[in-house]
Amino acid sequence: KQSFLDPHFLVYAYNKSGTLYPDSSFIKRHCLYQGYAAEVPKSVVTLSTCSGLRGLLLLQNVSYGIEPLESAAAYEHMLYQTKNNKIDFSPVQENYPTPQQVDQSYRILVKSEVKTKFVFQFDYMGSEVAVAAEKVVHIFGLINTMFSQLNMTIILTSLELWSDQNKISLSGDANEVLQRFVSWKEQFLFQRSHDMAYLLIYRDHLNYVGATYHGMACNPKFAAGIALYPQMITLDAFSVVMVQLIGINLGFTYDNIYNCYCPGITCIMNSEAIRSHGVKFFSSCSMDEFKHMVSQPEFECLQNRTVPEVVYQGRTAACGNGILEPPEQCDCGLAEECTHKKCCNPVDCTLIGYAECGNGPCCDRKTCLIAERGRLCRKMTDPCDFPEYCNGSSTACVPDVKSADLEPCNNKTAYCFEGVCQDPDVQCAKLFGKFAKVSTYLCTQEVNFQGDSFGNCGKLGCNFGSILCGTIVCHWTHSKIVSIVDYDVQYTYLGGHICLSGYLRPETKGSLVDATRMNNGTMCGVNKYCYGGLCQEASSYPNRPNCQSERNCSGHGVCNNLLNCHCDVGYSPPICEPAPLSPGGSYDDGFWYPQGESFLRKRYAAPQKNGLLISFYIFLPILILTAIIALKWDKIRFWNREGTISGEFVSEDGSSNSNQSSS
Repeated sequence: KQSFLDPHFLVYAYNKSGTLYPDSSFIKRHCLYQGYAAEVPKSVVTLSTCSGLRGLLLLQNVSYGIEPLESAAAYEHMLYQTKNNKIDFSPVQENYPTPQQVDQSYRILVKSEVKTKFVFQFDYMGSEVAVAAEKVVHIFGLINTMFSQLNMTIILTSLELWSDQNKISLSGDANEVLQRFVSWKEQFLFQRSHDMAYLLIYRDHLNYVGATYHGMACNPKFAAGIALYPQMITLDAFSVVMVQLIGINLGFTYDNIYNCYCPGITCIMNSEAIRSHGVKFFSSCSMDEFKHMVSQPEFECLQNRTVPEVVYQGRTAACGNGILEPPEQCDCGLAEECTHKKCCNPVDCTLIGYAECGNGPCCDRKTCLIAERGRLCRKMTDPCDFPEYCNGSSTACVPDVKSADLEPCNNKTAYCFEGVCQDPDVQCAKLFGKFAKVSTYLCTQEVNFQGDSFGNCGKLGCNFGSILCGTIVCHWTHSKIVSIVDYDVQYTYLGGHICLSGYLRPETKGSLVDATRMNNGTMCGVNKYCYGGLCQEASSYPNRPNCQSERNCSGHGVCNNLLNCHCDVGYSPPICEPAPLSPGGSYDDGFWYPQGESFLRKRYAAPQKNGLLISFYIFLPILILTAIIALKWDKIRFWNREGTISGEFVSEDGSSNSNQSSS
């Protein structure tokens, strides 16, 4: 059993008003398998049992597909040989990558010169969300069969349907589309955790099948690419295109067939691999390139997560570690720590009786059932944080949602920034004690214009416009002397007020964050905020979300970090329309369930999910099949043949310099 879906996998779509919401029609289950055919070691099987048997069997030079007969009354399936002979193009690379400017992309081209024609329908992959999602999941199962040779797993984390309109223009050549996508990614994906993003586009005819930047997997801006899904291509062939693009982004080059050993008929980084059938391998050249990449220091950027456990045949899961791993039915931790003893047997991690679940904050300890949608599972920790609820389909709480940066808080006297309401009164109380609050402008000006250790805006001093963004100056309202560890305190008497400012002692600067600096995101004027000791226009904030609460939320809510409205009490999402009985909130918090234009409480059941190693965000539009995939590169763990851990971590290289070629 192989899980390459993230524990919090979600399918997103846009409603008629253009607002993003999670669609629950595709429910992830433990029904994805990878392996090989019995007594045929050099074979690959990828299989889904989510809705009948659906998958591929890859032998030495032939591929077979299996899928259920939709019209059959009985449980009947069709087994057929897949062929890529109808593909009327062959990807070629006109030049090997050479150091160039990053505005030139590395393209996979095709020989045919047919003019591009867009197909304005979603029916090619299936007009239903669940059908399209299952096909995309199938593609990534095939991708994993190839990358597994490098001891790498690629995990799909979300699928977003561009169901209202395309977010960028798809006209022009490969470079133009890719550059527009990179610009879009910088503007709209900054609040979503990802390392690499891809745009998938369906086209009837084409003159290229993909474009990416060579060796830029560790560059936050240029770790991106586009892939086209042409007419008559099989899922097997398209998975090769995707692997080639990801490989090029990592730093791979195409094989020189005269210098590279290929253990099969055609290797993955051969330009003709898209036409091949059966099992595909990386050549000796690709393996050597990979070994060189993982030895480079630039690949520290890929080592940013703990590798999840993967269960191999003959290797048992670690029952009692609190992590649900196949073939466990539940895992509530050690016996003395188990909070669901009525539901889960902590000795062998099996469900007791008719229990539906046995661990997680959204598993009812009394009934052993997945909690109904709307049960509180995570309390808010700040005015810019929101409570989360069980969504009725998972034992886990929905992902933590916070207010977007520079959204108002504290009755519009402060801004949210990095999930915290940047209220200077709160900052004063944390620094000097509960009897401190922010001082008047006059006192702050007097202290910060001194330009000394107790009042400044950094090494450059304070200018008049940024006086509120330097050292924080507070009023002290108590008769006792302030006493705080690690700081010296200065008292200034002005206008009938005692003003305090602090200085972090030099001997403690290496171990403490200087709390005397005004926090980034603090309001310093109308539509202005502090950042780096300067007062700046809010409109200049580079990560400004494409969601304004006054416009998008009708003035009765704020935008969250998923760019949806979190509505006030008495108003309902998605646009915060008046609803006297509404508790407020957003449909990202697990309480609301979108159904058409209304929002109802609804319950679904779904088992616990497994972890991730490399993440993808994928987006598919309905009018033009378009998808965006964001990969999360994580540590890569080597395994020996028995599936045990060798203890060594490796990862791929992505140099900071762009090595590209274009035709």
